[in-house]
Amino acid sequence: MIFMSERIGEEMGVSPGDTISVNYIGRLDDGTVFDTSYEDIAKKEGIYTPQRIYEPLIFEVGAGQVIKGFDEAVIGMKVNETKEIVIPPGEAYGEWDPNMVTVVPRETEIPLEERFDRSFRIPLQEFYMGFGEGHEVGDRLLAPGSEIHLIVDEISPDGVLLSYDLKEGDRFTLRDLWNETVVAVDDDQITVRHELNVGDRVTLPQQPWSSLVVAVSEDNATLLAEEMEYPEIQTPYGLATVSMNEREITIDFNHRLAGKTLTFEVTVVSINR
Repeated sequence: MIFMSERIGEEMGVSPGDTISVNYIGRLDDGTVFDTSYEDIAKKEGIYTPQRIYEPLIFEVGAGQVIKGFDEAVIGMKVNETKEIVIPPGEAYGEWDPNMVTVVPRETEIPLEERFDRSFRIPLQEFYMGFGEGHEVGDRLLAPGSEIHLIVDEISPDGVLLSYDLKEGDRFTLRDLWNETVVAVDDDQITVRHELNVGDRVTLPQQPWSSLVVAVSEDNATLLAEEMEYPEIQTPYGLATVSMNEREITIDFNHRLAGKTLTFEVTVVSINR
């Protein structure tokens, strides 16, 4: 039956709903090859990725599994037919949107001292997930993934009240970033001082790049973002491209091919209905 469905596909050409396999070469307006299913061409053009398996692309026509212009252009093609298709941005990865670009300074300052509440409340289920069940008020627990101990102050259906068991002079490591020294403690808040020195390398939360400490004053540390080896990052909002100049970091959430007209050389390998 598979043989028969392939023979029918060969005679009738590609229709919506068919599952087809194609080989392709994708080029930009200047002739640059940005993607291909051929391993030899990928190597020749300097875009070869060792982890990738180079083989025909398989997709269901009309199911939105490939860009719109590609999906529509293969309709009617037959097995072994080769076709050049030109796809404008609107039928590829969309126009480039300046609103999807964020620019931040490459050099930033952070305060060396930070204050936070001594006590905090978490939902009961979250407490059980982190610490297990069977605990009582007064228990001293180690916070998961840290060197900090917590005291259970209250347990109720509304949640668990915890307080940091820290005193002035205590030292601990914060999220593998740097060491902290407790410099002040009162009934409500705790003040810690970051132990940072010129030349230290740190990676701040929510930042995919590492930063070098280039200056330390009495109150602040100055961090300079370092160039990234791989400029594409995965974020909660999708893939983004990061680029840096001497003063700024540009985070572009547009697809890397947004705003570009794409030309594909496509060869149909098989058609299955």
